[in-house]
Amino acid sequence: MPYKAGVARPKERPTPPSILLGCHPFEYLRSYGHVHVGMVERSGNRPAIRKRTPTISDFHGSVSRPCRKQKNPYQRSSMNMKKISAACATAAALAALCVPGSAFAADGTLALNAGDGSTLAGHSFTVYKVAGYNDVVKDGANVKSVSASSPDATTDAWVKAALNKNGVTYNTSEGRNAAEQLLRLKTDSGTLRKVAGTLQSTAASSKVAAVKTNQTSVTGSLNLTLPEGYYLVVDAQGIPILVSTTIGGSVRMSNGQTLGSTQIKTNVTKIDKKIKSVDGTWKDSAAATNGETRDFKATFTVPNKLAVDTITLEDHMTGIVYVDGSFHATTSSGTDITNQFGTIGKDKVGNSDGTGFKVTSLQSFVDTYQGKQVTVTYQGKVVNASKANQGLNQILITSNWLPNVVPPDVPTPGPGTDETPVPTYDVNLKKISAADGNKVIQGAKFKLHNDSLNQWYVWNTGSNQWTFTTDESKATEFSTNASGVINFTRLGAGTYTVKETQVPTGYFSFVKPSFTLKITDDGHVTITGKDQPGLTGTVNNADGKTTTPTAVVKNIDNITQLPQTGATTMAVMLVGAFAIILVATASGFAAYRVRHENLGDGPAIA
Repeated sequence: MPYKAGVARPKERPTPPSILLGCHPFEYLRSYGHVHVGMVERSGNRPAIRKRTPTISDFHGSVSRPCRKQKNPYQRSSMNMKKISAACATAAALAALCVPGSAFAADGTLALNAGDGSTLAGHSFTVYKVAGYNDVVKDGANVKSVSASSPDATTDAWVKAALNKNGVTYNTSEGRNAAEQLLRLKTDSGTLRKVAGTLQSTAASSKVAAVKTNQTSVTGSLNLTLPEGYYLVVDAQGIPILVSTTIGGSVRMSNGQTLGSTQIKTNVTKIDKKIKSVDGTWKDSAAATNGETRDFKATFTVPNKLAVDTITLEDHMTGIVYVDGSFHATTSSGTDITNQFGTIGKDKVGNSDGTGFKVTSLQSFVDTYQGKQVTVTYQGKVVNASKANQGLNQILITSNWLPNVVPPDVPTPGPGTDETPVPTYDVNLKKISAADGNKVIQGAKFKLHNDSLNQWYVWNTGSNQWTFTTDESKATEFSTNASGVINFTRLGAGTYTVKETQVPTGYFSFVKPSFTLKITDDGHVTITGKDQPGLTGTVNNADGKTTTPTAVVKNIDNITQLPQTGATTMAVMLVGAFAIILVATASGFAAYRVRHENLGDGPAIA
């Protein structure tokens, strides 16, 4: 509407601010540039053209046109029509750069991700809209800036209260509002984290309505379709997040800020611990011989760098000792990142009951590898495990939180944990007479060979540990006691050969039974005869956890006591017969020699 001379011109409303890249996740845009737009001020009978800075409404096509005095008020010259068309074209071009929110009325998307190797199982998400987008400035495929407003009065009051509680102020006279001020907070600022915590803790009392509730997924991500805007995501098993949806289909701001996806801030970082079994596979638990060194690994997903500063790994070992220098860390792609961790320390002083390790990552570790899956490997020597007291390897991963991440009314989350039991098992050997099953035999000697490792076993009585050798002559020779028993103790999983090396006096020395012993990680024991299998009692799948399986082995004092096992028995009988023939032949030759010499056919016997 034209203004009359001498009448005060009404004050123009301030230009609505926009948010441009640089702040969280956008930056304040104050100036749209100057555009020449005709606006009439009458001074007498002569109209005057005035230049001014346009408002948002100008960009949206609401442009006042200049009016000139015409001879015929219902006609315009072709020249004026061209000027008007040019002005409209200019306004339309500017409007294309500053698109109202209604132009992007389509929903946006938001992906919540657990990170490599993890899932969202156990998480439940509630989503609140805290800001909507009014004006969007695009920069090619990216978003250059937006302006924001509260979705409704209740949300506006809720956000205002959270900002005020955490000391965030803004000037409403400049056209600012609570929603825009919230977006100006840096993503990595402690203030934003405090505001998120306050919003979470006051959501119920503020009576704001959630856009979505109880959103779950058992996979590694959860994809939500939401009206475009800025959201508070509350995780029942995590830390609250403030995050934007995609905007107009764009997934990135011009400054590189990601839109429409985020890694959740889980309150406990999960870790998965494994031990390498004797068969080379990784298991949750594996039996190991006391004195044996085993490989361990622990896998976890690096937490969100906006929540966590560093992580600490602490491994508590019972009956096991950490092997110095064995710690290594790699990404899922195989990149060695051991140098992202500090000095490896001990978790205990003494080692009689086991000694683990403790190490903290560098800050760059979380910054560089957030969301990536990392595996740490190391070794532990089993030093004090027994059937009654199995070894145990427990690892803890602690997130060292950035300031103000955990809301003040929420207890600090504990570490993520996992443990790997390392049991050992016992097996008995009992020696009896083949002629009389009630007669036990003392003094029969045996050696133990681990076929899985191709090692002979050497027992150290002082340390109650086994050592290993490839030289059979150095292996410990065990002897049956007065009860005819040998106890092979603290054995791990694997296949063994128990070999008889010496038969007691009075028994047939040509027959030395041996047997195969198989122990599984879960303690099932199987015993079968190997050499002279008929002289060893079979044990099938005995439970080594609750019992001590016993291999009953027989000695014979007569060749007729051999079981009828075909070729094996025949071979032994032939060996025995051949030995008898050799003895008889030797005796006959000696008798002939004596007789012959007595007849003067040779030298006299000295």
